[in-house]
Amino acid sequence: MNQSEINQKSIRKAILKSQHCQRNFDLSQEIPRQDIELMKTAVAQCPSKQNLAYYKAYFVFDREIIEKIHTHTKGFGIDPKNYQTNSQVLANLLVVFTDKPITNFDRNEQAIALGKGSADEDILSILKKDMNQALGIAAGYLNLTASLLGYSTGCCACFDEVQVKSILGEENTPLLLMGIGFRHPLRNRRQHHKDKKFIFPTFQKEQIEVHTIGQQEISSESEKHSSAFRVV
Repeated sequence: MNQSEINQKSIRKAILKSQHCQRNFDLSQEIPRQDIELMKTAVAQCPSKQNLAYYKAYFVFDREIIEKIHTHTKGFGIDPKNYQTNSQVLANLLVVFTDKPITNFDRNEQAIALGKGSADEDILSILKKDMNQALGIAAGYLNLTASLLGYSTGCCACFDEVQVKSILGEENTPLLLMGIGFRHPLRNRRQHHKDKKFIFPTFQKEQIEVHTIGQQEISSESEKHSSAFRVV
């Protein structure tokens, strides 16, 4: 087995692992500085439309702040009377994504209109879509990077925005929380970090349709190197 085949398998394993939400963590370990910097690079250097900064990210290690944020994530479940908190935020590292107003108004039509104060509802809708896409890409980059580094992750969009905003002392709106850390070796990943009696449900991944249009010509050498990894 050549190095390319090993890398293909490692990447595929990381992709599948990154799909799973980790609900508890081993807090006795610390994430090395070089891994933190690499994850920051993933968040800051991923693609965005015209390279505009549509969001900000906070890397939170302060346990008191993380615990406070966790208390405002109660909303998992169907019956409000029995809502559970989302304990994936109680990770070794909590990343908080917020929105960020555009300040560079010369890169596209929508930004120009916003800068001139002439942005209508359609333009504002496009800008919001661009922000959501940029944030989604950043979250995806971070999630996969963390998984490739061997960490487990869990995203949360169910939280009190006002309270989290206040806890952070942030003027912009929090949009997504992502816990990143060490999976606890002795616990089911779906077991609540604090309430060990509660096991989060899991759902089978729905099939995503991926269609191929046309066929590329593959040389025998390329075929040999790619044979270890196929999507069918």
